[in-house]
Amino acid sequence: MESVTAQRSACATPVPDPSAGGDFRLSYAKILVELEEVEAAERLVGELLDERPEDLDVLSLYTKVLHIRGKLSQALACWTQIHTRSPHNENARMYLSALLSFARDPERGAGDFVALGQLQLAKKPKAQVELEEAFVLFLQRRPVEARGACDAIARKSAGRDLEQTKLALLAKAWIAEMSGELDVARQTLEEMGRARGLETDTDRILALVRVYESIGGKDELLAAVHICRFLERNFEKMSILSRLAVIYGRLGQPEQAAEYAERYLSQFRRRMHRPSMAEVVGTAARRYIPLLRLREVRTYDRAPPDDPSARERAVVAALGGAWPAARAGFAQGAEALDGKYLADLAALEGDHGAAVRLRIAAHRADPSDPLVLGALLDAAETSDEAAGYLREPGVAERARWVLEAALREAPLRAESWRHLGSLAGLCDRADERARHWLRADALAEAARRDREPVGRALAAAVYHFMGKAKGLVHQVWAGRKPAERGRGGHLDAEDILGSLTPEMTRSVRNTFVSVREYAGSKFPHLCKDVLDWSYSYKVTKEDEPSGGLSAGLPTALAFLSAILQRPIPQDMASTGLLVADAHDVLVVRRVGDAVPKVKAAAHRNLRLLLMPAENREDLLHSPQVPPQICDELVRYVGSFDEAVTLAFGEGIWTG
Repeated sequence: MESVTAQRSACATPVPDPSAGGDFRLSYAKILVELEEVEAAERLVGELLDERPEDLDVLSLYTKVLHIRGKLSQALACWTQIHTRSPHNENARMYLSALLSFARDPERGAGDFVALGQLQLAKKPKAQVELEEAFVLFLQRRPVEARGACDAIARKSAGRDLEQTKLALLAKAWIAEMSGELDVARQTLEEMGRARGLETDTDRILALVRVYESIGGKDELLAAVHICRFLERNFEKMSILSRLAVIYGRLGQPEQAAEYAERYLSQFRRRMHRPSMAEVVGTAARRYIPLLRLREVRTYDRAPPDDPSARERAVVAALGGAWPAARAGFAQGAEALDGKYLADLAALEGDHGAAVRLRIAAHRADPSDPLVLGALLDAAETSDEAAGYLREPGVAERARWVLEAALREAPLRAESWRHLGSLAGLCDRADERARHWLRADALAEAARRDREPVGRALAAAVYHFMGKAKGLVHQVWAGRKPAERGRGGHLDAEDILGSLTPEMTRSVRNTFVSVREYAGSKFPHLCKDVLDWSYSYKVTKEDEPSGGLSAGLPTALAFLSAILQRPIPQDMASTGLLVADAHDVLVVRRVGDAVPKVKAAAHRNLRLLLMPAENREDLLHSPQVPPQICDELVRYVGSFDEAVTLAFGEGIWTG
């Protein structure tokens, strides 16, 4: 019987297609990401970025791939570029947020100089110092004086520095808004609109929408709708759709609210680089993606392409399980691609002899495709016809070249080494076959350990960029090493690695002790040797200090994994403050920045995000994340018991 292993490893080494346009390759890269072929996706998107460095869609997808690959420093650098180059990104609000942060932090914000490095200072612009002083007055609970300081800055810059005038007036309006003086904020922003150059300024009108929503009267909400519809027509700003959904809901217009909520959900999934059904079908009609894998791709809609070609209709039929219709459609074509899909259909229907014959014909027409070659090598284990073809003069040499080229692109792919070994066996090179298969087994085992590691947990966190919280997912590691029998069970300060604040270092040690006692109470049969090991802990992304207590839950899961030697799923992240109520009762408490953490998990293509139950209301009422995304992704936990069940499965309690 023919193996489908080659189909399972589909798209691992994309073959260059000179005729493929940029949009086609971008869609193909999205499909590669969905199929977890992220190394291949990274190479392809990197090539696109070299060709089109100004294309923000390409840069955004590249950032997603880097995030999934764990290359967080590069991902953050790309996010910075995207923000800097994106139009209408509320730079003014972010700048003012950063100034407010400086005002809150005396070490960072005080004085006329800002630290650029350990031994380097730079003098701040005078206008920045003055705005910081206004925020200091606000933090001292002197909002009237703070607004007066902003007015003075605006008067001084009026007529000679429009940007500085704008910042001062936005700061005044924001201070009024934060002080609850919404009418003052509205008046300030409406008067700004009469200044030449600020009539349609997006920072101003978005701030005005926010104030109108906060006031909440019918007239104000209708005015907010008017502004949002203007932004919808003139600017590409996804958040406007969610705002309109909320405002229409508050106005008692459920049909319009539902329409905008649905549009926002679709745009959100597109922003997360989920492919559409039309993209999947159009891409598969131009480039071979084995049907078994193609059916695994998640799309954000089910709409087929407009005016589809015969091959696209055949792909749609195959994805829908209508195999006779798909076969008839592919049979109309005379290209190698049609033959490859016909071979897939034959294999799916169990006619493996026909599948081999069709693949041989397809390989003769296109000998450079490693996917068809891999399927033939798998089939050659039981098919004399496939083995005989691969032994033909010239075929084996060409096949070896294709496999070696694939390994140069992805040297850690076990399946390519296994195929190279199979080819060597067909050519009576037994030693070479054994050597390649041994390497394939080692790589497959390493990949399995990487998918199911012990002591490695994913943590949902935030990175603060110019006052704005950006969600990201990073790793925390817990490990152990042998200690003198009965004298271990400790986590020493020198074994806490990475860049952690003193507060977080204390929290990590506290969490370790809590989890050690919890494990001894809940799983005594699994941790009898807990005192025979000493433990270690590390936080990744160590070029910047990690702080706060929201990593308590992923840290606890990592320690429990190390103590019990049970693997943690790597498609699950968590966040939550951990509190020990008793030696066997650990409670999960709320965290800040819940919304960007959910966005980070969605961006990272995770299956699950464990979130404190106390954050449920935060997400339920947030317009920034569609409720469908939360329903699909988020699981709320109030106790460590619940988190343990979700992380390790129900069997952890009975196994």
